[in-house]
Amino acid sequence: MNHGIPVMVADNDARVREALADLVESQPAFELAGLAVDHAQTVSVAVQTRPRVLVLDVQMPRGDAATTVRTLRERAPETKVLALSAYADRETVTGILAAGAAGYLVKGAPASEILEAITRAARGQFSMSAELAEVCLKPLRRLPLPHMPAERPLAPVDENACLHLLEQAPCGVLVTGMQDRVELANTQARRMFGYSTTELRGKRLPDLLPEQTGLIEQLLTPGRRTQGLRRDGSEFPVQVGGGRLRGGRPRYVVYVMDLSDAGATGDRLRQLVESSPDAMMVVDPEGRIRQVSARAESLFGYSREQLLSLRVETLLPDQPLTVSLRDWSDPRQEPSGHTMELVGRRQDGKQFPADVSVSPLRSTEGVFTVLTVRDITEVQRAQFVLERSLEQLEGTDRDRQALLSHLIHAQEEERKRIAADIHDDTIQVITAVGLRLQQLRRRLTDPKDVQVMDKLDETLKLSLSRLRQLIFDLRPSSLEHGSLATALQTFLDRMRAEIGTHYKFEDHLEESLPVETMVLVYRTAQEALMNVRKHARAKMVRVQLLGVEDGCLMRIVDDGVGYDPLEVESRPGHLGLTLIHERAQMAGGWSRVESQPGVGTTVEFWVPLTESVAQDNSSESALKDAEP
Repeated sequence: MNHGIPVMVADNDARVREALADLVESQPAFELAGLAVDHAQTVSVAVQTRPRVLVLDVQMPRGDAATTVRTLRERAPETKVLALSAYADRETVTGILAAGAAGYLVKGAPASEILEAITRAARGQFSMSAELAEVCLKPLRRLPLPHMPAERPLAPVDENACLHLLEQAPCGVLVTGMQDRVELANTQARRMFGYSTTELRGKRLPDLLPEQTGLIEQLLTPGRRTQGLRRDGSEFPVQVGGGRLRGGRPRYVVYVMDLSDAGATGDRLRQLVESSPDAMMVVDPEGRIRQVSARAESLFGYSREQLLSLRVETLLPDQPLTVSLRDWSDPRQEPSGHTMELVGRRQDGKQFPADVSVSPLRSTEGVFTVLTVRDITEVQRAQFVLERSLEQLEGTDRDRQALLSHLIHAQEEERKRIAADIHDDTIQVITAVGLRLQQLRRRLTDPKDVQVMDKLDETLKLSLSRLRQLIFDLRPSSLEHGSLATALQTFLDRMRAEIGTHYKFEDHLEESLPVETMVLVYRTAQEALMNVRKHARAKMVRVQLLGVEDGCLMRIVDDGVGYDPLEVESRPGHLGLTLIHERAQMAGGWSRVESQPGVGTTVEFWVPLTESVAQDNSSESALKDAEP
């Protein structure tokens, strides 16, 4: 009669359950006390048979492991529970141990380690691998909260709805928010400043126009001349104008014209006037037109001879222009240019809104005035359509949030299903095969056969390790427990262990994130860090979670090789940056990526902290434990 230590095995996979049962029965010191296939049956059989040790699979149907452990501590206190699971994350392990388990092993552990852990549990001793203990006991570091400047990121608008309007403009066009941050830019603006779409989005206006300081509404006087700053650090003369878009939150449209070729004077004045893309006129101090461009002829409908016989008031009637012309002759004032929005009058009497730039021109004959006139009828019409489009886009925020919640829920459900399939099928099969191979190994006598078997066992362990990591990537248990910081730090720990990239992680968030927002930020960080892992060859990466004006700002900075965003964005099939931008846009936030060869890469991603409108049980069920 066998009087060994009674051991019970509970696992929902028949192959693993039978392999563990055979392992227990192969030891004279143990006695198989019972089997179970789910949590409910485990409690029933254990209460009835009172085993000394229960080898418990964590992920089984009809209950959960922590509840099973607590129930047995009350109803069968003599039974010691040894957890055996494919999950090796901190939250799962500590949850089971906190419930009262006597040990925790990962599937794929050697048969000798399992047998030793059973023996230790029967003696009331604890069992866990050193690697798993390091994961669980590593303290979470939270740095002191620094003072954050009040900076409110603004949500970008839908490029598909607005960019087709901006592309029609004959100059560079930027749409900025209240903090001067660029939200949209047309092709001309990107080429003018030398930035890619991703780099330009999120730039602040002073980064492009350094002399633009102060209130933007005061600076965007139509036709203002200033200096632009290209990506390569070179400056060039520009003419800027624009104004505030009506309706909704504060937005501004900024028109920028490159004047690099407009600096000729003296003998080149005539060539300048003739080559101007706008109507240009040179006016003497009495207001008589002295030179005109061909564009001025077509704009006002007069011939060149007719224009040279007119005074400027004929073309720009009832305007305060004569005062400006008279000011050039005041010796006490240094002439300086300015712009005005006036009304032009054509030969047929029709009027049109005009953007007029007024600039002084010194010559041996005195100080003349150069007038650059542009018909802004289409610009105003496009601005009106743009404002209406933006208003309509802002009116869809609630629908967008509902769609975002649905998409996140659907994606996480699919990841949960795949993770469950990997656990319940692939990992279980490999675990059963590993246990059977170890049984076979004990019967081998030829050292060469034993060596081959050991190599095969190591291969199986490596496969299990990679599958466990895949499960974590699909379903980070930290997110299920509401800890974005822990999930990110776990990912960074693994990256450091695998490729040697060190990291500095800073969590400065004071508010808890809604479920959808937390998942969104994590998946975006995962995408960005995978790019660092694959391409950056970085020695250090810094990850920050910041609370910035009712939102969560994630910043990832690496010191890797960097890249040229212009070249990468044009490469077919490169979707990483696009996915990051689309996630931010759907959440009502913004994203920015800056990089150049040799200086690393910075990724910023901001989303608001407002709760999604889709607050139903399904949004949280996307992160709950999968039922086999």
